[in-house]
Amino acid sequence: MSAVVKQSNQNSNVRNHDSKICCKKCKSNQIVANKRGYSFSTMFKVLFITFAICVALAIFVPSLDNLAVSPNLNIIGVILFYIGFPLAIICGFVGRSDIVNGCMNCGNKWRAGKK
Repeated sequence: MSAVVKQSNQNSNVRNHDSKICCKKCKSNQIVANKRGYSFSTMFKVLFITFAICVALAIFVPSLDNLAVSPNLNIIGVILFYIGFPLAIICGFVGRSDIVNGCMNCGNKWRAGKK
């Protein structure tokens, strides 16, 4: 009896591994593939982390706040402006050429090749 169950499980696994792509959420086969593009969420995450580091430096190392690099900016502002903004902009471009599959039925999106 268990051999019959194992064989039926193997047959169902073979049938499920078709070459068709379907949505994991709604099982629709109306799938489109697009490039991911620029990631604003990654940019804002990196910018927030840089800002948090600058605030932590201002709180825990107050002597950095008194150093004046230019008349209007202190060292923490210089770190945020000259390192944080360019780093955040560059991090937004990471992975922009990845392929993202999208379901036309339910709107679910996932990266191609990820399970």
